[in-house]
Amino acid sequence: MLELYPHQATCIDELREGFRQGHKRQVLGLATGGGKTVVASHIAKVAVAKSKRVLFIVDRIELVSQAARTFHDMGLRVGTLQGEFTNYSAEDDIIVASIQTIASRSAPDWVQLIIIDECHILHTAHKKLMNDWNALPFIGLSATPLRKGLGKYFTNLVRGPSVRELTDKGFLVPVNAFAPGADHISAILADVSAGTTTHGFDYTESALGDAMNRKELVGDIIATWKAKAENRPTLCFAVNIAHSKAIAADFEAEGAKVAHIDAHTKRDERKRIIAGFRDGSIKILCSVNVLGIGFDVPDAACLILARPTLSESLHMQQMGRGIRTAPGKTDCIILDHAANTLKHGLPIHFQVPDLDDGKGDERGTRKAKEKPKFVACSECGAIMEPGQFTCPSCGIDRPRRASTVQTTDGELVAFGNRDADDRADKLNWYCAMRWHTQNHGKPETADSRAYHLFVAKFKVKPEWRWKDSPPVQPTHEQTRWIRGEQQRSRIAYLKSRAA
Repeated sequence: MLELYPHQATCIDELREGFRQGHKRQVLGLATGGGKTVVASHIAKVAVAKSKRVLFIVDRIELVSQAARTFHDMGLRVGTLQGEFTNYSAEDDIIVASIQTIASRSAPDWVQLIIIDECHILHTAHKKLMNDWNALPFIGLSATPLRKGLGKYFTNLVRGPSVRELTDKGFLVPVNAFAPGADHISAILADVSAGTTTHGFDYTESALGDAMNRKELVGDIIATWKAKAENRPTLCFAVNIAHSKAIAADFEAEGAKVAHIDAHTKRDERKRIIAGFRDGSIKILCSVNVLGIGFDVPDAACLILARPTLSESLHMQQMGRGIRTAPGKTDCIILDHAANTLKHGLPIHFQVPDLDDGKGDERGTRKAKEKPKFVACSECGAIMEPGQFTCPSCGIDRPRRASTVQTTDGELVAFGNRDADDRADKLNWYCAMRWHTQNHGKPETADSRAYHLFVAKFKVKPEWRWKDSPPVQPTHEQTRWIRGEQQRSRIAYLKSRAA
């Protein structure tokens, strides 16, 4: 019997209250490591006690057996709906099914409660099921319920404790992150196209693969790992299969115990590789997306981010693979060769936003709360947050002025370097200005107007290498400033004409 922690019991109480208020479609937003499947198993247990049958839907076939084990540990009779391994009957308490098998075979129609795991990945088959069974209650589970339009299918959001709260209480381990200055990676990404992907608006995989699968990748992945994280169980997130295999080959050439895994890896081989990672005979596991969701090996104490992403959801799913607790594990080191932490922050900064109602541009991003500004300790390079005035690592007092540390191309610097933060902020504003001018006014003057807006705000010219940076929809704050500046400029022009 899996006992509930207080925060899990609270989540169940709030879902129960949501149903009492008439919400048939609810989302539980609970961080990786917060126990979503445990919560689901207790919900199922209560439903079964009331003579109801439950359908638990996972996004990937390999997650079926993992979830089934948890429900079995709760004393439930478990059936499976998973391709050739399908085995269930009306006598089962709960059926664990892959959405792919449901799409091809349909689902049993005697169930009375449906729980959708990783509901931010909402397939057409999910939507069809919700439409066909509109009288039945649905609960969606997700650590990152950021999908655009999710609020059109679910009417209520229950927020579990944040990553910061779970870390403070010991349910998750803290993170130490190192990242290259944003200007290094922006040069590589300048010509990479972006568009709608399975992760939302993100870089196009083929173009990103061409840009990242080369020796000029910011920082030397192998050398950095040896210097900062050697012998830690490590997961490496690559752009595509070719990129992952290339990184694995470089590690192998240095004598590291490494393996590559992807969606085409045969079932028995995958089991062997994951078992090797668990027992330590494999130190580094390189992959693309198969490690990002539901990878049930909390031992990983180092993450290598080699895949740049515009998707906060994908970033947090990847970071979530390293923050779970395990025997002997005290923290997780992030070696960010993609500058994702500069763009999206660390796990403790993530807050579950309101469900998106589907309005606005696909490229739109949620209005995030202001993230704290970091500085690197001038003595040891550890990251210090705004409330810290003495370095927790070496005891040196917090620097009183902006860091003057200079970095060379390819060298990883501690996350929070002020120069890198300022440059990243300016690049973000320039991309927002490019989006605004391209979507408002004459296209032929868009670049010129973005240039002048940038100069008006920062009193310096934008860097030349940024001229082809992908536009990103402005936040509410950015839009308000841009419109205000355009209005001021227009008024000044009219006054000059009148004079």
